[in-house]
Amino acid sequence: MISYVGRYRQRAALGLAAVLAGFCVAGTARSLDLKVAIVNINKALNTSEAGERSKKILLAAKGQKENDLKAKEAQFRKLVDDTRANMMLSDAAKAQKEKELRDKETDLRQEVQDAQRELQDQERKMTESIFSELRTVIAAIGQEKKYDLILEQGASQVILFSPLKFDDLTDEVIDRFNRMQSKKP
Repeated sequence: MISYVGRYRQRAALGLAAVLAGFCVAGTARSLDLKVAIVNINKALNTSEAGERSKKILLAAKGQKENDLKAKEAQFRKLVDDTRANMMLSDAAKAQKEKELRDKETDLRQEVQDAQRELQDQERKMTESIFSELRTVIAAIGQEKKYDLILEQGASQVILFSPLKFDDLTDEVIDRFNRMQSKKP
């Protein structure tokens, strides 16, 4: 569930760090008395109840796909062994069987790649859905507590020095998100 956040983090870190650095350099941060917080999005994604459910769903889907593919691989291996054990085939028949085996091996590899791609897409969709709802919770907390800026924890690590204190809202975001999710039908 981390890949989507990584791309978001890179863009957000640079943009938000530049804004915050501009305030600090200009000396206006103290005069504006900015209230800044951080949230560890990865922790929120991975430890929230929705994140835990998503991980279980993904692990179950991965296990099912692995079992299906292992069964198909076993069938393929048996076919290879049977073909190689059959000495009575003519050269033309052997060539035909070898071509069939290569085609089946290519199909099996393609099926593995498709399964990986499908799992990645499913993970991305689940992560984006949770992330979108987390952003709503973060925005609500930010408005309620009158924060001027809420950074992703990775973005705050880009800032090498700041006289500003960063409040960590991660646990509060996770708690509120879990409560919000439990109220859904």
